[in-house]
Amino acid sequence: MNKKKISFVSPNFQQGPKEFNAFYLPYTPAVIWSYASQFPEISNNYELGDFIWRRDYIEDAVELLKDNDVIGFSAYIWNRSYTKELGKALKKANPKIFIIGGGPEFPIEKEDIFEQYPFLNVCVKLEGEKTFKRVLEEYLKDEPDYKSIHGMLINIDGKAFNTGDTVRIDDLDTIPSPYLTGVFDHLMTKHPEIRWNGTLETNRGCPYACTFCDWGSLTYNKVKIFDLQRVFDELEWMGKNQFDFISFTDANFGIFAERDSMIADKLIEVQKKYGMPRAYTIAWAKNQKREVVDIVKKLIYEGGAKIGLNLSVQTMDENTLEIIKRTNLDTNKIGEVFVMCEEANIPLYTELILGLPGETLESWRENFYRLYKAGNHTGITIYQAQLLENAEMNLTQRKFYKLEGRVVYDYLVGTYNEHELREGVEVVVSTRDLPLEKMTLAQVHS
Repeated sequence: MNKKKISFVSPNFQQGPKEFNAFYLPYTPAVIWSYASQFPEISNNYELGDFIWRRDYIEDAVELLKDNDVIGFSAYIWNRSYTKELGKALKKANPKIFIIGGGPEFPIEKEDIFEQYPFLNVCVKLEGEKTFKRVLEEYLKDEPDYKSIHGMLINIDGKAFNTGDTVRIDDLDTIPSPYLTGVFDHLMTKHPEIRWNGTLETNRGCPYACTFCDWGSLTYNKVKIFDLQRVFDELEWMGKNQFDFISFTDANFGIFAERDSMIADKLIEVQKKYGMPRAYTIAWAKNQKREVVDIVKKLIYEGGAKIGLNLSVQTMDENTLEIIKRTNLDTNKIGEVFVMCEEANIPLYTELILGLPGETLESWRENFYRLYKAGNHTGITIYQAQLLENAEMNLTQRKFYKLEGRVVYDYLVGTYNEHELREGVEVVVSTRDLPLEKMTLAQVHS
């Protein structure tokens, strides 16, 4: 029996200095495939083809993929333009290819999604493992009925048919690790010249509902955890395979203080054993306390990490916080974190976002005074607010707060103009309460 061939597209830019030749392994499609392929009805009928993991020339990618039966596209801000061009070219080369979309950047809340992405047959909403597996099952039938599958949008003559929402995976341990099950083995053997970066998912979800972020909306807020031994084994695997860099995908590392401290211990153990990873990035728990500071302290003084603690307040203005549905630590609690870090000689950086709805020039200036008064003596990092496709701020707050955006093409690290397909991010340049001229003043005074 001839198996159906399935491949995945999830390209990213080269990471770090060019001489490193470093790229991320395509974790997202790999974890989708590792979940689906554990079921006999999938593994007996499908074979894994290729991953598009870097920005290959479109014509080369088309030649590699055009004879596949099914293609899965994972789209985010770093590959949106590439996704559109490759998808259109693939469908032109082989109109019979069945293309499944997923990821944060497909506009799942907009009726014209298939006008923007006409090459998609279906687009999976939110968490994708269950729905993707069901689609592959249905595709095998002589007369598939995708309307019976919850959790996606179906392209019917260019119009979107919404099948409703699916139930989120409750037990994350039902998802096999793509690292430990060998999903990446062929790719890594084929490309020994690449220095691979890893993605480590120790939990999934975010308890916050900040309107500027698409994280909470994609994971339904409740935080669920992977088995701790699995996390340890993945860290061991990454160290053994000489991964230079690891990106922790947890929205709030340190939120499970005892567990996350144990993960930090394992990370340090792996580094001492293999000399890798040399670096990593972590998004720290928002409402920080001594346990989080202790984890950072451990990574610095026991692991030799060149990191600090980011205190992501985004704004100190109560009106703006209410609008973006965010609650910060009280100012006195923030001050306690500053003192703890200063006593432990831990670099601490505070984050603010310029361009949030409700922020005025006066409240923006007041942010700095309040942070200085609370004891911030090291640094403040300022980000321009982004209008992410499926974030509430873009979908429902944009019109009321008169959020005007401009697409910039140098906002993402590594997004140089490669292959003439630029990737941009839409940032807020004017709001109802902070029009362009005052936004400019705010930037100057920052």
